[in-house]
Amino acid sequence: MNKKNDILSAAAVILFAAAFYTGSFQIQQTTSDVLGSRFFPQAAAILLAFLGIVQIVTALTASGKGSAENNNTDDIGAKKQEGISVPFILTIAALFAYYVLIRLVGFAVTSIAYLLFESWVLMPEEGRNSKKMKIIVILTSFLVPLFLNYIFYQVFKIRLPQGMLFG
Repeated sequence: MNKKNDILSAAAVILFAAAFYTGSFQIQQTTSDVLGSRFFPQAAAILLAFLGIVQIVTALTASGKGSAENNNTDDIGAKKQEGISVPFILTIAALFAYYVLIRLVGFAVTSIAYLLFESWVLMPEEGRNSKKMKIIVILTSFLVPLFLNYIFYQVFKIRLPQGMLFG
């Protein structure tokens, strides 16, 4: 990506993080755990905003080398059309779908589907064709949400959304 696209996408990430942080105050505060039910979403939003700032600083301090070489592809090898990054658009759509579906379907199932989709979107073409990478992505996409669900319930005593279909 070029410097302008990096800065614009980082600004979009920071705005999303701000909205995410603000939205976390709608989560009912619990007193049964030390950190509270708002801690993880707020920490994730702060981390996301920090990463957006890092991307802006990186874009501003980059020397611009290699931008002429990679005009037809972005950093992950996906084709660009008229300056629009297809993986970026798909990621925004997936995040919106994740937000909508998490209450209906639940954390674990929605997270598994999201991770599988994002891995496919962001993976280079040679990774998509590799049987080893497919196995790693599938295992990671299933184990991480299940592990997080277990940790939040057993350690933090926070019940992640089960969804209307399963709860």
